[in-house]
Amino acid sequence: MTGLPDLTFLATQPRHAGLALALVALWLVLACLVAQLPARWQLRATWALILAGVPALGWLTLLWGPGVGVGGLGLGLLILLGRPTARRRRRTPEARETAGPPDSAPFAGGPEGRP
Repeated sequence: MTGLPDLTFLATQPRHAGLALALVALWLVLACLVAQLPARWQLRATWALILAGVPALGWLTLLWGPGVGVGGLGLGLLILLGRPTARRRRRTPEARETAGPPDSAPFAGGPEGRP
């Protein structure tokens, strides 16, 4: 034993199975970078990723099986919905204290609080 991982399962896969994995890896990198785009382009880029990801996910499932396909679907959803590289704004405790009382909303009915 040399301590190297056993990669004999790759010999049973078609030659283009590695290409499918490379395509999915490229998709994941692009999905992570979409959050860095300006807001006006993010929706279009997300839809383009969805349209490109469906055939890639089908190809991955066909070549590697349903377990890998479901894992890829879950990872894709996590990336698209979670946006790991998105810029997030959090309210500081000081901002929450100076925000004012909750009854100062414009729909509260007026200055007296009556409708």
